[in-house]
Amino acid sequence: MPVPVPASIHPVRAAARGLLLGATAVALALPALGGAPAVAAVAPDVVAAAAGGEVIAWREIEDGTISGGPALNSGDHGNFSGTGSYTFRETGMQSTVSFTAPEAGTYPVWIRYAAGPLSPEENITRAMGLLTNGGSRQTVSYPLTGSWESWAWARADVTLVAGANTLAVQCDRNQEICRLNFDAIQVGGLAPDPCAATPAAPGAVRLFDGTFASFDQWRKAGAGGFGRQTDCSIRGFRGQGTTWTTAQQDGPYSLGVDWRRGDSGAGSSVYVGSTGNGAAEPSSGYQVRIGAADTATIRTADGSTTQAADATALAAAVKPVGQWNRFTIQVTPRRIRVLLNGTPVNTLDRSAAMSGYIGLENRAGTDQVSFRDIQLEPGVELTSLAGAVSRARKADGTTPDAGAESTLGNLVAEAQRWATRNASGGNAKISLATPTALTGELAAGTTTYAEAAAVVAAEPLVNMRLTGTQLKTVLEQQWQRTASNHVPSLSFIRLGASSGFTWTEDPTRAEGDRVTGIWLNGAAIVPTGTYSVTVSQSLAAGGDNFHELAEGIGLRTPDATTASAVAAYLADASTGGSFAPEPTQRSLAVVFPGGKPASYVAGTMFSVDLSSWSFSAATDPVDSAVQVSVAGRAIGSFPVDATATDTAYDDHGAVAVRATLPADLPAGAQTVTVVGATTGTTVQLPIVVTPAPAPVPTPTPTPTPTPTPTPTPTPTPVTKAKPTLVAKVKPGSVAVRKTRAKLVVTLASTGATPTGKVRVKVGGKVLTGTLRAGKVTLKLPVFTKPGTVRLKVSYAGDAATLSATRTVKLRVTR
Repeated sequence: MPVPVPASIHPVRAAARGLLLGATAVALALPALGGAPAVAAVAPDVVAAAAGGEVIAWREIEDGTISGGPALNSGDHGNFSGTGSYTFRETGMQSTVSFTAPEAGTYPVWIRYAAGPLSPEENITRAMGLLTNGGSRQTVSYPLTGSWESWAWARADVTLVAGANTLAVQCDRNQEICRLNFDAIQVGGLAPDPCAATPAAPGAVRLFDGTFASFDQWRKAGAGGFGRQTDCSIRGFRGQGTTWTTAQQDGPYSLGVDWRRGDSGAGSSVYVGSTGNGAAEPSSGYQVRIGAADTATIRTADGSTTQAADATALAAAVKPVGQWNRFTIQVTPRRIRVLLNGTPVNTLDRSAAMSGYIGLENRAGTDQVSFRDIQLEPGVELTSLAGAVSRARKADGTTPDAGAESTLGNLVAEAQRWATRNASGGNAKISLATPTALTGELAAGTTTYAEAAAVVAAEPLVNMRLTGTQLKTVLEQQWQRTASNHVPSLSFIRLGASSGFTWTEDPTRAEGDRVTGIWLNGAAIVPTGTYSVTVSQSLAAGGDNFHELAEGIGLRTPDATTASAVAAYLADASTGGSFAPEPTQRSLAVVFPGGKPASYVAGTMFSVDLSSWSFSAATDPVDSAVQVSVAGRAIGSFPVDATATDTAYDDHGAVAVRATLPADLPAGAQTVTVVGATTGTTVQLPIVVTPAPAPVPTPTPTPTPTPTPTPTPTPTPVTKAKPTLVAKVKPGSVAVRKTRAKLVVTLASTGATPTGKVRVKVGGKVLTGTLRAGKVTLKLPVFTKPGTVRLKVSYAGDAATLSATRTVKLRVTR
């Protein structure tokens, strides 16, 4: 958003410097309404370098000497200059203004006026006299302006003397039809209006930029009105009223408004989203207030909701009376957010239409609040992302993978939990998101509302209550089954989860019993406990075969959607205008080769195979290694194999931990902790330790004769075990372009369970899978031609096992 320009360099003031600098002010007679004249000071003259080329004077009609009849202050009309305008309609009525010319010569004079409709015979171009220095009188024509709220400029050229001069607008009904409203006179200048337009941000719409041209796009309602001042701002006068834009604005948008309170009692408001612009107090939309005690308070126009600003943030951000402040009011489909001088101070989350009129309120006759630099930027900038937020990817690096965990899925889930964290949303502690609803991604850098809302299909949120047992069932249903108990083509869907909700699983176990542990903020989920969970409306109905979610109780629909939650979360969770995506995994596969032993002997090997450790998009943060410790003591670092895979299950990032427990590790319950240095992903594995066997005492040797030296035997090389490789295709035959088969590969050997990768070459394509407890299942592609397909299965071996290969056949029929 544009930053307010300091007064010392403000372009408007620079353009109107003649109004602020120059010779002595001239005292003119100013009539009070209905009474005798009063005396007021007039703005100083402007010094011009050359006759006629620059503005040398700006005079308000009301500041001139008004004579010749009961002049009428027409301040009830809007968009005037100064404090009002005057109606001239009777013979002899005139207003005389005084000023100083820097040199003699011919100068242009620009007269601001309104000529609205009258009787049919008077709805023609009107005219009045213009007297120079009390003598020469010329007739100036004033074409109709369309209404009494519409202003135009009439030009005349006058000959001035160096030094003091006067100009007077004069009505003579014998010569002219002079039913006119006059506002101000500019002497000199190649065009009317001494105020230069405030620069607009790229793409922004100027609603008021200091010029009359922009001010004329507003219309007032009510008794009070606004006048353009010599500092190129507008200020409220004479009672309650509102000036409105004449065109509705469509959101999302950011409205920037500079405002300044003239005294301690001054009060005003900015209206947004009003469906009408004909009333001083609208019945729709929102009011952002300005005042001694309620600045940045957001109030619905119908008065049903009032939300005060954050007192601490407001006190730190607001500038005192007499200084300029800036509101940035962000309008999105389900919230109004107010920033004061760049600091967020108030937010109202509420479903409402974004389209409507924008208005500036004047609360009462004594209120003096000024406004300037009003700009509207289409769209709303939420934050700057420190890194990309992406969907999961298959091995080709392009195709989205619904079966793998992603930073975007977790972000959407966390945003949903955050949006429903309060009582009105259900006090949510957990949220889940399905990857099938993810529709876009977020790049690093500036993020707008439109970009944030586009990453997920927009639908209402539903908050419910689930037991710990039900939560486990939901997680088990990531391994998909339809309502008719069939495994669909998308056989595994990895749910995104909110921060703090984590679980482990063993995919080698029987279906329905694969989730081995669930935690919320480090505390184990209690099966009989009840938890507040938020999901999308479609998931709440059992979508994507998460049937258990349809059994939740206490359903409520918060005033938020999946899309609005993401946008609001990115804006409010930012620190210093920046947001860093969370890089940690929510789910991890933990498999103990050969099964987890009841206890470990201190000094022996601790073995565990981990997977699902890494995100799969190219921009995602990944760990190259994990650090392993037990009881706070480091016992090793192990590489993470982040080779991309296309298995149906979330298989990205495999870690084989083979660490020796310290021989002096205390007996009893201990915890092995595995941590990724880059992502911070952590898993804690409880174990039971038994003491290492006590060393057998060595008996004192009996001296013996020195034996005859014998040759040192050659060390025997370590012998790797030869594995048994079994590969079975299920089913044994498939139909062209219709059915697919699975290849189940099992490896066994004496002494240790084989670990590592299995690769299958099918024509020109290679499939890769990671052994879990010596077994891996790979889904074969659909074949396009009938015949016999040869599948070459290769195992590269590991530290204790030799490599092995086998070829199996698959029949493809029509």
